[in-house]
Amino acid sequence: MTAPEPPKPASVWEVIPIARTAWRICDSALTENDAARLVGYVDRNETGTYDVLWLRSPCPTRSRYRSLNELLADLDDAAAAAVVPRADRPRKIPHFPPRI
Repeated sequence: MTAPEPPKPASVWEVIPIARTAWRICDSALTENDAARLVGYVDRNETGTYDVLWLRSPCPTRSRYRSLNELLADLDDAAAAAVVPRADRPRKIPHFPPRI
């Protein structure tokens, strides 16, 4: 049995094989020297599913997938949900005078 080829990501995620059934996921938008570049480790278990160890945020809430493409799509969704527009001003905190 040979390991499947890693999918070609349509996003910034880079899937790098580190063993026959293991990969690491990196953020190609960051430099090689940046520790935040490493997103997680993926292992394919005996049942054919992929187990993920997430190492940084944003990350999906799941850690088991049926395919690498499903994993990368979920990671794209988590990264998109983490982007918060800063167009609005923060809510004003009400201040009350001290009690006497």
